[in-house]
Amino acid sequence: MPATYADVPNNTASSWWRDTALRTNVFHCLGCCLCVFYLGYDQSLLTGLQALPRWNSYFHSPTGNILGLYAASIFLPSIFTAFIGDYISSRYGRRIAIWIGSVFIIAGALVNGLAKNPGMFIGGRVILGSGGAITKVGAPALLHEIAHPRLRPVLGAVYYGFYYTGSLTSAWLCFAGLYINSEASWRMPCLFQVLGPTLVILITATAPESPRFLIKWNKKEQAREILVKYHANGKEDDELVEWEFQEVCAALQQEANLPKSSYLDFFKTRGNRRRLIAVVTLSVGTNWVGNGIVSYYLTPVLKSVGITNASQIAGINGGLAAWNLILALLAGFNVERVGRRPIFFISFIGMFFSYVFVMGLSAGFAKTGHSAIGVAVIPFLFIYF
Repeated sequence: MPATYADVPNNTASSWWRDTALRTNVFHCLGCCLCVFYLGYDQSLLTGLQALPRWNSYFHSPTGNILGLYAASIFLPSIFTAFIGDYISSRYGRRIAIWIGSVFIIAGALVNGLAKNPGMFIGGRVILGSGGAITKVGAPALLHEIAHPRLRPVLGAVYYGFYYTGSLTSAWLCFAGLYINSEASWRMPCLFQVLGPTLVILITATAPESPRFLIKWNKKEQAREILVKYHANGKEDDELVEWEFQEVCAALQQEANLPKSSYLDFFKTRGNRRRLIAVVTLSVGTNWVGNGIVSYYLTPVLKSVGITNASQIAGINGGLAAWNLILALLAGFNVERVGRRPIFFISFIGMFFSYVFVMGLSAGFAKTGHSAIGVAVIPFLFIYF
């Protein structure tokens, strides 16, 4: 009995780019990875828009609560629509959830780009956020369930790195908008937000449904055909395919034999309570470490340290996006070599100390007005991200 998939013979090449089935498999997985394109695009978009004179003129240079509402409106609906996404993904399939969410993102981007007033702009972001949450439920599940087991760790690790493909695209479109002397300067980058979800729909339309989902709904032959086609180049008696198929069947059977669970089970045993604390800490912590402030309020942050030129703000925004994309992919490709915990703790410690320097230098600039202190904030923003 093999210990892991690495011990099982498989009808694929050792390098994925030399194998037809694995190339197709990676292509489909990249379609899932692009599901976070919209969120990265939005982060740089709102920063970039605040640097565009035409957008500020049209929406009366929003600040304070109004700017906060612009930023929060994409996240508020996801509190509810994520549960809808979970139901759709479990009942009708991962791809259906991805497609429904992507259509909402496209609709929201169109409303944003054609907005006539602040209410319409916020409404577009609400629609966009509603679809994004549905998509992000189905995409990670489909990615991990169709990926070849040899490629799954790296593909899973680089998933959120594709956030920065959207961020990079948006940042430089906003930079280009500085040189358009009309409303198109801000409407163009808003409308281009349809790019990510459109690619997601086109790529995942050619992708298979999750074998795990199909087996759960008693479509075992269809699931096995998918594994044979994409994990073994059509070899029916491939040992790895048989190992995967039996493993999924056994896991689903074990789940079916367990007593019906509920969220209250988290509180019933000490072990479950510790798991709940770990899940909540990681989920909240990764979104509550100051990145939201710096991401969506980068323009005010830069202005607070004396960097007010629109081209400089847009350029820094684009540079940060490129820097983040490189580092995120490097970490993802090396996660098996370095380990998840070391990467996590190195990142956390680096963010903590660089954020301290950002706050200290910002306070120093506010007190003295020395431009050198303000400029010193920029490298620490790059380190922070």
